[in-house]
Amino acid sequence: MNETDLVVELASDTDVDSVNLINPNGEMNSLQRVQEGATQVTFQLLGEAEDGYTPGDYRVVAVADDETIGETTISLQPEVTITDVMWAQNHPDLNWDKDRSTWRQFAALTVENTGNAPTYLTALQWANSPHTKVSPSETLTHNPTTLIPPGETTIYSAAPIYQTEDPTGVHGAIDCGNLETDTLTVTGVVQAGTNPSYSQTIEYGGAKYSCELTIVDGSPTESSQTTSNESDT
Repeated sequence: MNETDLVVELASDTDVDSVNLINPNGEMNSLQRVQEGATQVTFQLLGEAEDGYTPGDYRVVAVADDETIGETTISLQPEVTITDVMWAQNHPDLNWDKDRSTWRQFAALTVENTGNAPTYLTALQWANSPHTKVSPSETLTHNPTTLIPPGETTIYSAAPIYQTEDPTGVHGAIDCGNLETDTLTVTGVVQAGTNPSYSQTIEYGGAKYSCELTIVDGSPTESSQTTSNESDT
């Protein structure tokens, strides 16, 4: 894999007309003609406007004169987990946009792909966060469209997740004195693979317009298979 592409290397002395990529369902995923003298072909599996690929075992088949002259099988398996959700106030050394007065209310996620293939994270859905308690929406969604290659990736929220009062004054503020603990859940929507989730327990204290939040604990939760790269906004 080279970022979003599957690159197939050919022996220099191989006379090949085309290379076919057969998906896990046994259907033709793509066909690439081989130019004279070429020693590789490239299949694009991911793109910001693409639907993604189906994880599983792919057959790569080299064809000459309508005959198969060689083939191999490759397993493409992204395995994405949200391993941490960090509140800016507790992690000031990360790369926050500190020109924003509300930067301490934002969140960052550590996303780990332990598989062997990339995927796009197309949406993050925040449920039961402090922000949603002072807005008309039960779930806050934003669409980062971030490539998640194997390894760790840090993603910053597009909204103040830990905001406890509406700065416009329209929706008021959380009366934190009437709350004890609650569980925030963030779910990622991925193009290929399973949708990762993470839950974080937050303890509320203080009073209205003077909230005191404490992160009690947090951990990854059970993932769900993605069915589409679309999400509600």
